[in-house]
Amino acid sequence: MENTDFRGCGTRPTTRNRVELLNDAAQMYASLIAALHRARSSILLEYYIFDDDRVGRTISDVLIRRARNGVKVCVIYDLLGSWMPAWGMLRKLRRAGVEVRYFRPFELCHPWRSLNVRNHRKVAIIDNRVAYLGGINIARRYLEGNELGRWRDEHLRIEGPAVGELQRLFLRDWVCVGGSYFPIATTPPAPKEPSSKPGSSLHILYSQEGPTRRSIEEEFIQSIRCAKGELLLATPYYIPPPSLRRALLEALARGVRIELMVPARADLCIAARAAACYYGELLEHGATIWLYENGFLHTKMLLADRRFALLGTANLDYRSLRTNWEVVVCIDDPCLGEKLHKTFRRDKEHCTFLRYAFWKRRPLRIRLQCRLAQLFRRWL
Repeated sequence: MENTDFRGCGTRPTTRNRVELLNDAAQMYASLIAALHRARSSILLEYYIFDDDRVGRTISDVLIRRARNGVKVCVIYDLLGSWMPAWGMLRKLRRAGVEVRYFRPFELCHPWRSLNVRNHRKVAIIDNRVAYLGGINIARRYLEGNELGRWRDEHLRIEGPAVGELQRLFLRDWVCVGGSYFPIATTPPAPKEPSSKPGSSLHILYSQEGPTRRSIEEEFIQSIRCAKGELLLATPYYIPPPSLRRALLEALARGVRIELMVPARADLCIAARAAACYYGELLEHGATIWLYENGFLHTKMLLADRRFALLGTANLDYRSLRTNWEVVVCIDDPCLGEKLHKTFRRDKEHCTFLRYAFWKRRPLRIRLQCRLAQLFRRWL
């Protein structure tokens, strides 16, 4: 986290930010909708999934009302993530004056590129004053659950200079998807904080094609290498590239205590089978792995020494770290770190401890399935 190489992102570390941790979709949607109602100049939304369901329609109705009241509303959604259920709702948004753009349409001349590279970001910026970032899309499953149970996730509400960095990222993405650039203020005043609370130090990192391709992967590795005593990780998909695996094993070798939390049941069976191949090396070298049983774990988090945290949209897999467009926030804040630590401990109450002996006794059929799934690791 002390590294000053911004890896081509063009974003600046900022201080005096106010960060609020939103532990579930109910908190996130309530806070987001309240902020949307208060919007006076601009609403900028960028989501992988924007479903035409109860949650999506509630938010779209607010966007329509704000657009009709003169607020500039811009929406970027991923064509694959929202390709079918959102068409009717998005047409209503356009008719109301909301500017809607989709990411990466299918191209006959580049079929694999247009299908494989997705915009996995989940960002909302309102009036250049408040921003939301994390793992929660606009979809009912995050609020009510599905066949996997309730979805467990983390999201952040941010005020302060870091909002301007997220806004600049959105404007770059807006131009990339064919939108016209529009000027907007990019230096919001820092939130007023008591002298005893100087605020959080934040650094926004994003990844996409070009010099930023591995910026998030490198930040994960740097944070792991800087960890001195404890490292907590939570991810729905653990399919790490070799460089990340090496960093974790090196941390274990120097005595860092590592705890990894993954879902007991995954929404993608092939991803779950591929992930199981990598559990053995961690368990063998002393790491602890927790299988989350209370629904589907969708949290994407790294916490080092109860102080340095990475939160955002990136999973610990090839697709997030080397293919998709992602965004994470690097946080240096012992107060927030303590809150994340307590949340992790609370989630452990709903977990099963994975024992190395149990992992080694997997049936041959499961082992073969894991090896086969691992062949597709670069696309998971």
